[in-house]
Amino acid sequence: MSITSMSALPFELEQDIFENAANSDRRSALSLALVARRVQSWVEPVIYKCVALQYGGSESARVLDGFISALKTKPTSFFARYVKTLLLSDIPACYMMEILAVCTGLTDLRIWPHTPSLVTHFVVTSSIRPTYLSFSAEHLAAHGPHGRAPDFALPFYQELTHLELHDTWGQLMTWAPSFAMLTQLTHLALVFGSPFSCGSIASYGLSTILINCSKLKVCVLRCMLSEDELRFGQDAAISNSIVDPRVVVVGWRRSQARWAGGLWNEKADLWNQAEVIIAKR
Repeated sequence: MSITSMSALPFELEQDIFENAANSDRRSALSLALVARRVQSWVEPVIYKCVALQYGGSESARVLDGFISALKTKPTSFFARYVKTLLLSDIPACYMMEILAVCTGLTDLRIWPHTPSLVTHFVVTSSIRPTYLSFSAEHLAAHGPHGRAPDFALPFYQELTHLELHDTWGQLMTWAPSFAMLTQLTHLALVFGSPFSCGSIASYGLSTILINCSKLKVCVLRCMLSEDELRFGQDAAISNSIVDPRVVVVGWRRSQARWAGGLWNEKADLWNQAEVIIAKR
């Protein structure tokens, strides 16, 4: 169908067609935005709804540069209204601060693999109120009481239903009593590396989390294992040491890149994978 024939359609129907096309295929959405100004205004909210920005590689650099340029040409209200999911991976802190300052309407925030202390402080004291959060836990404790655990009582955390934290197992378990302050939490993922023993995994700390988080439905232990550890069934051994049906153990190869997979593919989403495993039990 040509653009001329499309213009003969009722305005609302034409808009629905372009929005549906953009939602079904992100790549086509970028091309559709070039068709006409009215089409651009319809499909740009779809394009910006879910944004993944990474540093490194020509394609990633092009996307990042394009987003930074858009910050200078579009009103800040555009980003506050339309950007709902944001992934930042290895972005310089100065860019992170600039981006997060305008994306205040986020419901899903993921910063990998590390979160600079300055950015952490900016985020947890901001007006952002995510329901999904994936974060390097390294600097969270520094902004909590006495610098020992995150202050999960802050408004930033109060609407969280899905939380994924990256750190050592020992560090994450020292925070166990604090998770009770996340009153809306239904899904928790703890990402950590070895070495560890099965006894330390099925620990008092994990039991504390499972007991105190009254709404928790899914608890994923995402273990960063070597090829040898996976080959000898270390993930299965950990899983067999835990009897709570809400706990799912996922072995994660150190070489396995998963940074943006769940954004574009629901089957690759960590939470969907865990829910399928639990449903089959």
